[in-house]
Amino acid sequence: MYGIEEKREEVITFMKEVPNDHARQKPAKESWSILEIAEHLYLMEQLISYQIGKQLKEGSTQETPEKPIHKTTNRDFKVEAPEVVQPKGEFSTIQEANDALAKSRETTLFLIHNKEEEVLEKYAFHHPSFGDMTLKQWVEFIGWHELRHLDQMKEVYASIK
Repeated sequence: MYGIEEKREEVITFMKEVPNDHARQKPAKESWSILEIAEHLYLMEQLISYQIGKQLKEGSTQETPEKPIHKTTNRDFKVEAPEVVQPKGEFSTIQEANDALAKSRETTLFLIHNKEEEVLEKYAFHHPSFGDMTLKQWVEFIGWHELRHLDQMKEVYASIK
C-alpha cells in the first residue's frame, strides 16, 4: 500500500544480514549507527502517524499540489533531523529495532485502513523541505525516507566492516 511495505521489506532484509555488534558501531563519532538509523525511522514513522491522526480528527481540508517526494532518496541534499526524531540509543539489537519498526508500521496501517485516497488527499501538514504535503503523500514519504536511510545504513556497514 502506497509502496511502504515493499520499501520496508528492503530495510528489514538488509538489517537481518547485519550482526548486532556491527549494528551498534558508528563509523565516526558524529555519525549514526545502523541501530540509531533504525530508531530514527521508527521515531519518524511514529511522528508522521501522530500527525496524520491529528489531521484526520482536527484538520481542515485544503488543496495541496503533489510534491516530488521521490527526491527524498537524494542524499546530496542534507537535512538535519529535528530533535524529536533524533535517535537516543534505545535499541541494542536488530531484533529490538525490527520489533519497534513493526509496531510503528502497524500504527500507520491502522490509521489509513479503510480510508479512501480522496480522504487522504484532502488534508495536509507541513514538511520542512517540501512544504505542505497531503496525508497520502506523507504515507508515501515514509517509504522514500526509509530508502534514503537504507542507503545510509549500507554506507555505515561498508565503512565499519
